[in-house]
Amino acid sequence: MSARPPATPLRDARFASACPPEVAVARLAAGVRRRGILPPREEVMIGRVTERRVVLERHVPRTRNAFEPVFVGRFQPAGTGSVLAGSFAMHWSVRAFLTFWFGFAVVWTGAVIAQGIAGTSRAWLLLPVGVVLGLIGAGLVAFGRSLAQTDIAWLSGRIAAALDSPRDR
Repeated sequence: MSARPPATPLRDARFASACPPEVAVARLAAGVRRRGILPPREEVMIGRVTERRVVLERHVPRTRNAFEPVFVGRFQPAGTGSVLAGSFAMHWSVRAFLTFWFGFAVVWTGAVIAQGIAGTSRAWLLLPVGVVLGLIGAGLVAFGRSLAQTDIAWLSGRIAAALDSPRDR
């Protein structure tokens, strides 16, 4: 069973290339910037590209959205070419934080209900706190996803274009 927080489905993706993995890695890496101290001033793909691990995200200048999707995958040989197989999901640290956030809301609500059943007076007054925590978390996820709704298509287009570029001469 998966321990994925609510509203963070993985979106599997596969990008085929007619080139062997070494060439496909080089082509994709040519279109990717590494994360540095100063952020780029234009919209670019940032991340790391190796044959065993590819991590890419969209950088939009002067914005920051922790809920944006990140592509994580790896190159695999496929006949005479290669395939970049992976998935789009929120960054692992955001998923961990959301697991903690929603877990705390559930534990809080459960503890208040247990206290109320045990007969603690006024325990029911704290019940809305857990519900509000859950609603705030769900609202943040929904808002962050709405800001990043075009990121998967943008990244997919850039990855496909880099892998389908004409052969080197």
